[in-house]
Amino acid sequence: MNNRYTPILLIMATLFITSCGSPKYLVDYDESINFYRYETYNFTPAADSIPLNQLIKSRLFNAISTEMNGADISWAEEPDIFVHVHMMMKGRTKTNVTYGQGETVSLGSGFSTTYMDLSEYSEGSVFFDIIDAKRKQLVWTGKITGDIGEADWTSKNIQQVVHKVFRKFPPRPPK
Repeated sequence: MNNRYTPILLIMATLFITSCGSPKYLVDYDESINFYRYETYNFTPAADSIPLNQLIKSRLFNAISTEMNGADISWAEEPDIFVHVHMMMKGRTKTNVTYGQGETVSLGSGFSTTYMDLSEYSEGSVFFDIIDAKRKQLVWTGKITGDIGEADWTSKNIQQVVHKVFRKFPPRPPK
């Protein structure tokens, strides 16, 4: 990679696409909520603080917006629901990063990279939370968990992953 990302950004960016196992998707929601009454959404201010570079973050938010628009929920300054995105990494990270002249150091050094060699994998999760704006209550959550490995991080891959998480959103109305 010729871009100058910090090591943690590269690890987080590769979370969705795996090379040694398929990601796991999980969705849970409040069954008493009629999600079809929600007409507008916005992102929480904290969602913008996820540790991804601006290009990847933009691709992620655009993919979420595509899913919201597909559910006939449009963006608004004062929404019915907020979308919050956050990430969590688990242990087992022992990844080496190779710098310009071949110097290899462990992650956590804080330097920029020109090439990343993922010699081991680590597990992590990305959460997508839907919060009722008026009630200030979590009403839906989706999660993807998978091994982190080398990946082709493209707009198409991000769209596919977000679509899998949101594939049954909104849930059918309560009976």
